[in-house]
Amino acid sequence: MMFWRRSLMPVEAGFVQRLFGTALDELLPGMRLHVRRLGDTRRALSLGGGRIYLPRSFFEHRDPHKPLRLAHPVVAGVFAHELLHQWQRLQGRAVTWEALGLHLRAACLRRNPYHYQVCADPQQMLQCFLDANVEQQGQIWQDHVQALVQGQPLACMELVEEHVRQTKPGRTSKD
Repeated sequence: MMFWRRSLMPVEAGFVQRLFGTALDELLPGMRLHVRRLGDTRRALSLGGGRIYLPRSFFEHRDPHKPLRLAHPVVAGVFAHELLHQWQRLQGRAVTWEALGLHLRAACLRRNPYHYQVCADPQQMLQCFLDANVEQQGQIWQDHVQALVQGQPLACMELVEEHVRQTKPGRTSKD
């Protein structure tokens, strides 16, 4: 079972549709969850074509045949972050290459590629999201979803959520 993967379960597909509306519909049938086995297996990873690699601990009872623990804010947030990378790819962003560059610069310059400035105003938060790099956008979305799962939605995120849910896929990236 070295290259284990599976399709999304109905509860996971419902989670995707609640967060993204129809924005990920073209990827949803082929989206696959993988158990992360290489590199830092405590971290998630997203690759093109709807492939998402997650730590074993994200699955109920650490069993990848069971659903993701989406009631847990961190699990839901990280999964949402990786889903946003799939959304970015549909918008034409070369997420893998952009992220690789960000992480290399971060290692050399000791800068956090996920850090962003929180804005209380929804219009400013949307502009922050639009101007953000791929990892900052993922972190903004992750923070939004974690707050939702905790029952504390962030009012500043209403326009970001609307933007993500209503953005139609552009050209597909090559990464």
